[in-house]
Amino acid sequence: MHELVIVNGILDALNELSKKEGKGISKFIVAVGELASFNKDLIDDLLKTLKKGTKLENADYEVVVEKAHVICRKCGADMGFNELIQPLTEHEKEMIHFLPELVSSFTKCINCGSRDMEIKSGRGIRVSYVEFR
Repeated sequence: MHELVIVNGILDALNELSKKEGKGISKFIVAVGELASFNKDLIDDLLKTLKKGTKLENADYEVVVEKAHVICRKCGADMGFNELIQPLTEHEKEMIHFLPELVSSFTKCINCGSRDMEIKSGRGIRVSYVEFR
């Protein structure tokens, strides 16, 4: 259960940030990338449970899905990952599902045709917003 380790790390980081700023946290948002292999609902449940009894107990929070975007390194075009893979076969999509970095092996930039692309968002998990009291 990787989510438990991740959530503990998030709460530790938020507590450290609160201490460093000398302010309580009233709200935070956790963004889970759509390509990340994490269960969003489990992260939500763990946050709800593990923040009890901490300085974050009364903080509002939200867990949102961060859309994946691919950037062309040649022309700078920003493309939505799902739109980019939409025309692929189910077999190709399944391969990319397990290793998203393969996207440039199966697709090209919609602007210039280059295969030199990089996933810029939607791969991991992060605290995307913090509001202090």
